[in-house]
Amino acid sequence: MGINRRLSQVCVAACLVAFAHIAAAQSPELFDAGRRNYRGSGWTFSAGYHGFSAQPDSLPSLYQTVQPNGSLDTLHQGMWNHSGHSALRLGVGYWGVAKRPLIWDRWCLELNGTRNAAVSTFQGLVADADSILQPNALIDSGRAAVTSELTFRLMRAFEVKTDFFLEAQLGLGWDREWGGEFSRTGPDSLFIPRAAPATDRLALELGLGAGVRTRSGRYLRLIATYDGIQLAPTAEEGDGRVQWYEGQFQPWNLSLHWDLLRPKPAIDCARPPVAERPGEVLFGEQMEKDRRKQRKKQKRRAKKNRW
Repeated sequence: MGINRRLSQVCVAACLVAFAHIAAAQSPELFDAGRRNYRGSGWTFSAGYHGFSAQPDSLPSLYQTVQPNGSLDTLHQGMWNHSGHSALRLGVGYWGVAKRPLIWDRWCLELNGTRNAAVSTFQGLVADADSILQPNALIDSGRAAVTSELTFRLMRAFEVKTDFFLEAQLGLGWDREWGGEFSRTGPDSLFIPRAAPATDRLALELGLGAGVRTRSGRYLRLIATYDGIQLAPTAEEGDGRVQWYEGQFQPWNLSLHWDLLRPKPAIDCARPPVAERPGEVLFGEQMEKDRRKQRKKQKRRAKKNRW
């Protein structure tokens, strides 16, 4: 046990050293934070694939009640089959470069639009009015006209070579179902009652991907994300799965991002300086006013010296 513990400590220390080395070796110009032509923030656009996978996709179900005489009465017995539907996902956001990168080097606030939809079907035996089990089915269905995803992310790049990097993400997202339609058809009274799926969710999101700087101020990234922990409402398993009636579904995304840094305005000596670069204008209106004040002061001093 002692040897294994020491080996694990050595491995952890080696990983920390490697992480620090990679982070320190990253080029400070990777995201153009110090360049004269671009600001440290800009717009990002994304398009990709949204998955809503059932986990698990099938599960046995048995519902029994205790009669007054102590015997068991089976209300239903069979198998649930769950199926989530995929959809297109589009997004727009605003991102910025950290001035003093430590754990993360960029941040992003992004709004995405997609659609969640799922169907769960029970196939098996259901008790009739005479408590006799008969073949029957129950169907849960739900879909939203639009699912909005508002997410704040912290990102960290690990430069592989010049202009190419890997990326890790940590985000906090708020999802909402708009125009949702949820229904149960079949012998609902012989199943455990379930509340309608929540239309608002808060989740901790994890992401991993790769990117390339196509040219100065322009970046292309391919990122995979999924809900790691669902904070509200809390799923039964305590993870990032969404509870829809009897089924649990894992949201995940694969998106292509196009990041654009905002260009700085061109230097114009004839106009007042911009707030970010007050020292770049050589002959502005304020400078002329200051020169006139200096001339008046010089004339007053000259008059006093005469007397």
